[in-house]
Amino acid sequence: MDWASPVPLRCFWTGEEMACRRSLTPPLLPSAIEAGTEAPGFYSWEEEERVLHQDSVTVLRLTLQNDPSGSWREPVKQKPVGKAFAMVANKSTNSHSLASECIKSNDGHEEIIKVYLRGRGQEKAKPEESISQLKRDVRYVQEARTSLKNLREEISNKPENPQGAKSSLQPAQVTLEKQNGVWHPESLHTSSVDQEEDYVGEDVEKIRETAKRLFTRLQETEKRHQLDRKAFETTVSQYQREVEQNTAARGRAEERAAAKEAEVEELQRLVLGMEKEHQSLLKKMKESEDELEKLRSLESDRLTEQERSAKLEKEVAMLREKIHHLDDMLKSQQRKVRHMIEQLQNSKTVIQAKDEIIQELREQVAHLTAENLEMHERIDHLIEKQINLGSSSFSSRPRSKSEYVSSKSLAGPLKPKPLPLIRVVET
Repeated sequence: MDWASPVPLRCFWTGEEMACRRSLTPPLLPSAIEAGTEAPGFYSWEEEERVLHQDSVTVLRLTLQNDPSGSWREPVKQKPVGKAFAMVANKSTNSHSLASECIKSNDGHEEIIKVYLRGRGQEKAKPEESISQLKRDVRYVQEARTSLKNLREEISNKPENPQGAKSSLQPAQVTLEKQNGVWHPESLHTSSVDQEEDYVGEDVEKIRETAKRLFTRLQETEKRHQLDRKAFETTVSQYQREVEQNTAARGRAEERAAAKEAEVEELQRLVLGMEKEHQSLLKKMKESEDELEKLRSLESDRLTEQERSAKLEKEVAMLREKIHHLDDMLKSQQRKVRHMIEQLQNSKTVIQAKDEIIQELREQVAHLTAENLEMHERIDHLIEKQINLGSSSFSSRPRSKSEYVSSKSLAGPLKPKPLPLIRVVET
């Protein structure tokens, strides 16, 4: 078999359970799954969608058409090409997110691979669980690639078919777009050759099953990354709005506190002036009393002294009334000053509480931003790793079986590669 031609596999889904039913057709290329590169535009797919209302199951039937070019394959025997069915069911399941089941039909010409996906109720997991899930995804992808590599080695080591025929592989490209917040398949384009050889065996079945499991795992990882990224963006925007509101409230509270402080300073200045005036009035009253006593002690000029005394008594009475009035005003101003001081202290307490809330929100925003950047960097690294593997698969020249076996035997004792980091990027 020729494994040099890569085939892209890109798919997104929205259902909780997916079952893929397909005929025994040539398997998908493992190099395409590892590389993720674009395939030449040699093919055309005819799309036919049929909706069955029984048990809420949607069936998509893809009919494979003939290859008009025929430039990249050799003449092979004519054999009718099978059909592929994709069913999406709405019922929930409690099984693992990557649990799959392969069932063969009664006639032996078709297989059904059921893949049970995780429901939307489990999408609101913690960031730590998302990171651990992504690490498990990376380990699973590496295991799948290793198994595909071993299968290719086994197939290359086997003797050729007695008739000397080669089975042609059919590439597939599935394009799904997002509409109104939910993924819906808009167009399914496929192409294949109308002739293939009679080469169906256990290796082909194993490659198909491994490719489907790897394909489903990649789809689930990308979907979960999109949901986590949206949740992080929503949380960060909410915290930013709260920070802005608290900052505005803090500014208004500071303005009110400044106005209160200015009023308190003005009142304190007035109180100081009143106290000075009070002291001066007390001094005058004392002087008047002393003078009154002196006048009373004098015996001469009694009439004049009486008039003088009466006048002084009137002045003393007026001064006492003024002092009493000033005392009342002073007490009132002191009460106002105490009230303003209490309000100022309350305002300062509110400002301190707002400062603490703003600091906590900023720390939460910084923490979520750091986690989001870490997720971005890890997914970026994973994508770069896949792109590098794809470019190396493209640049490799076709070799004979003897060269391939010798190179694999020499590269046997190599140490396993370390797990790559995952970097989250916006798509």
